[in-house]
Amino acid sequence: MNRFEKTLLARQVLEETMYRYCEAIDLADIETVGNIFAAGALINQDGSETRGPAAVTKLFSEMIIFYDNDGNEVPYANKACSPRTRHVTSNIIMELDNNVELASVRSYFTVYQTIHDENVIIAGGRYHDRFERDPYGWHLIERRILIDNRGDMSHHLKSART
Repeated sequence: MNRFEKTLLARQVLEETMYRYCEAIDLADIETVGNIFAAGALINQDGSETRGPAAVTKLFSEMIIFYDNDGNEVPYANKACSPRTRHVTSNIIMELDNNVELASVRSYFTVYQTIHDENVIIAGGRYHDRFERDPYGWHLIERRILIDNRGDMSHHLKSART
């Protein structure tokens, strides 16, 4: 496979990983979110780091507010509840090394949430990701979440409640 073919394949795999992260949060499949970090860490805006699938799963399942079909808050249960969100990733810029084994990826995100039949944007910002490829495939090594535009996240994150 030549570099061009490797680059196209890498782009496809990396974008799919990024989109699966969004889908897994929105479907309340937090174990999948954790597994995306099997070889990596989530680094928050304050510099705190959460590393590995168990720690990431615990963090997301405890910090996100989940709802049943009637809109009542419920404890997290894999795919049996919902945060009532849609995470949208856009403006993806990838920089790959010459061997197509390391990738630096920057993207924008927008988070919509539907509460009380109203769909509002609750957050916007950037993801800064680092990926590495080994004989087993591509792995997300690091994701930095940079929130640039804060809306009302009090129905999404427990820490945003006043």
